[in-house]
Amino acid sequence: MAKWIIRNPKANIPKMVEEFAISEIFATVLANRNILTRRKLNTYLYMDRLLLHNCLNMKDMEKAFIKIIKAISKNETICIYGDYDVDGVTSTVILYKALKNIGANVIYYIPDREEEGYGLNIDAINEVIKKGVDIIFTCDNGIASIEEVQYIKENGLDIIILDHHEPRFLQEDNQKIEILPNADIIINPKQEDCPYSFKALSAGGISYKFVEGLYNYMEIEQNLDEYLVFASISTVCDIVDLLDENRLIVKMGLQIFNNNKEINKGLYEILKVNNIDEKVINETDYGFIIGPCINASGRLESALKAVELFTIDDEEKIKKLAQDLLALNIERKNLTTKAVEDILYTIENTNIKGDKVLVVYNDEIHESIAGIVAGRIKEIYYKPTFVITKAKNGAKGSGRSIPSYNMFEELLKCSHLFQKFGGHTMAAGLSLENDNVDIFRKLINENCNLSDEDLQETIVIDKSLKFSNVTIDLAKELCKMKPIGKENKGAIFATKNVCIKNIKFVGKEGKIIQLLLDDGFNVIKAISFDGYDKFLNILKQHLNNDEIEKITSGLKKYVDLNLDVVYSIEVNVFNDIESVQLILKDFRLS
Repeated sequence: MAKWIIRNPKANIPKMVEEFAISEIFATVLANRNILTRRKLNTYLYMDRLLLHNCLNMKDMEKAFIKIIKAISKNETICIYGDYDVDGVTSTVILYKALKNIGANVIYYIPDREEEGYGLNIDAINEVIKKGVDIIFTCDNGIASIEEVQYIKENGLDIIILDHHEPRFLQEDNQKIEILPNADIIINPKQEDCPYSFKALSAGGISYKFVEGLYNYMEIEQNLDEYLVFASISTVCDIVDLLDENRLIVKMGLQIFNNNKEINKGLYEILKVNNIDEKVINETDYGFIIGPCINASGRLESALKAVELFTIDDEEKIKKLAQDLLALNIERKNLTTKAVEDILYTIENTNIKGDKVLVVYNDEIHESIAGIVAGRIKEIYYKPTFVITKAKNGAKGSGRSIPSYNMFEELLKCSHLFQKFGGHTMAAGLSLENDNVDIFRKLINENCNLSDEDLQETIVIDKSLKFSNVTIDLAKELCKMKPIGKENKGAIFATKNVCIKNIKFVGKEGKIIQLLLDDGFNVIKAISFDGYDKFLNILKQHLNNDEIEKITSGLKKYVDLNLDVVYSIEVNVFNDIESVQLILKDFRLS
């Protein structure tokens, strides 16, 4: 069960209300995020393109401009070497289209997930060499490819690395010693000696910064909105911190996209096949509809399909590719559901459940969905989770973490077991020999220092409210916080001791719960998208099976239970009529 904590901001809330002309509730929410001055408030609410940082402050950026300009003048062949996830695909699209547009002789290469795996590898490099390439320009990979970069240099090619992943390091005498590949140029704000002030850009974000900077450097005046839209998609889908420059990229990208949904023919077709071309697109659509469609091609077939979709003009082919991606995403969903069920069965019926770090092997799971499955399992048990399956040469897996566990640093302690690995604090990928899977599970748990408190999910609540406080005006005021995401969570509130006036189960599987809740003075609509199992367990504690069957089947609309609820507040629009609605994040018996 999650622990609930109500924040207590140390701020002069009445002064904020008066000075900023905002509600007391919104002032409390902002104070909880340390937005206490007019300057911070203006930066947060009224974001402006001028707030983007100067890309020339990023180490090697100008050096990269000069190298690309020389390559164009010499008609050298540049290969954009991307990755098969959303960030890698969007980065490839941005760099490929932008360089081609200014006369570069440019091609792209996306490694095959199953045959070649993530990042640079010798077989793929040899394929690129056969194409007569002079410069390999990586995006969303390369920072950990020490041996592969050396191989590239030994074969007489130049290499530019554009990446946002953590560099490798050695731990000596309690000091981290950074290990970087021997590339001609490395663009990565996470390098120790990179002075760029914002370190959390996605690869798509860095790619946009590169293109914007290059065009300015060459004094080329051209609309770069299309590239900014792709950067905004990558920023949401790669789940980087939605703060500072990232938040501005997403906010501007969404605004541009909604003003011109046909800014890219392939993207527009993705909207159409998902029946969202008529709605206002938001960050949720990026993360749960558009992103998964892009990802599906790289997961189950080839990410080349997605790159092609966004870089060609043939309308008939675009329609076919969009339909292909939709079908692949449906298949991916079905595979994921089955895989989660299988992994849950394994955990519940073995001693793995007692581990603080879950490492589960299942050779029937498609390696492309291991990360998604690990994420789902992590959410259920609130433990760092690795899902490993069979691969072409041994085993391959993905991990998803919790805030108190730096997954990348923990993998470094086991690095001798891996053929290849890389990632972030919250997510990672690895490949290893089959014989090392059990050894890895044992070692990663022996090294684990997580306490029981670390393994208890914490929900931080902004303020306790009465339902009389929950108005359409407040809901609209809170919308100013968008786009929301990692490190910029939406406002969370709580109300105690509310009774259920009406209950309804809806959705394809009947697992979405619609409620009317009454705090004794006001009644308000609420919805829970993921609380079905928890609610069912509460019902089982108080009702017999016949009563539960009547409620879940819709024969009975009322249940005599009082709940404490944690929620966000949203504007719901139905038949052009606006109303306020609670999105339940958690609940418990009062």
